[in-house]
Amino acid sequence: MLIAVLAVLSLTGGGLLARISTDGSGGSNPVAASGIGRIGDGSVLVAAQPAASAMPGTGTPSASGAATPSTRASTKPKPTTTSPKPKQSPTHTTPPAGSSVVDQLLAQINHLRAQHGLPAYSLLSGLDRSAHKHNLLMEGSCGLSHQCPGEASLGDRISAEGVHWTSCGENIGWSGPHPNTTSAIVSAAESLTTSMYNETPPDDGHRLNLLSSSFHHIGIDVVRDSSGKIWLTQDFSS
Repeated sequence: MLIAVLAVLSLTGGGLLARISTDGSGGSNPVAASGIGRIGDGSVLVAAQPAASAMPGTGTPSASGAATPSTRASTKPKPTTTSPKPKQSPTHTTPPAGSSVVDQLLAQINHLRAQHGLPAYSLLSGLDRSAHKHNLLMEGSCGLSHQCPGEASLGDRISAEGVHWTSCGENIGWSGPHPNTTSAIVSAAESLTTSMYNETPPDDGHRLNLLSSSFHHIGIDVVRDSSGKIWLTQDFSS
């Protein structure tokens, strides 16, 4: 198992990544590894990307949903003379998570938010579609990453699904192998979310997305691949 966005580490048992963008431009910044944690008996990578428009002193990692939207332009990569890479399309046909699975995972997240006096997230179909398409790429040849080769940035891909946003974020993770039962899939996804929630500063990007006071909407998708790995993507927007 490889996790790669600038930093590449070899993992077994599971992994997590988080990121945020705080304006509607879809721009992105490099992701750097920020710590190693644990999920059960497996190693976990947590990688954080600083928000392009985070204000000085906020200390917001890539998943920092609490960052306030900014009108500052995101940093864009300089033009290059190399030919653009073809867009990568999912080659798998794994269906999206069923409504019963998504509802249970949403209930878990909103229960955690309620404990902190935060309003519940509401599902947004465009975020669901974005999350599912990203899961299909990850379970294919991409592996755990917020932007697979040839894939649009987070902001651009949720915009392509009809989502109008001022800030957005994403949590992704995998664990496994797990049995091919609904209860096992839900349990694995809930465990990933619990690991995200239990993060502590400064490596708490996923937790900040889950407990954001800026985001209002969420898309959730979880799939099980042929090897038994459970892939989880949570997309957020305001």
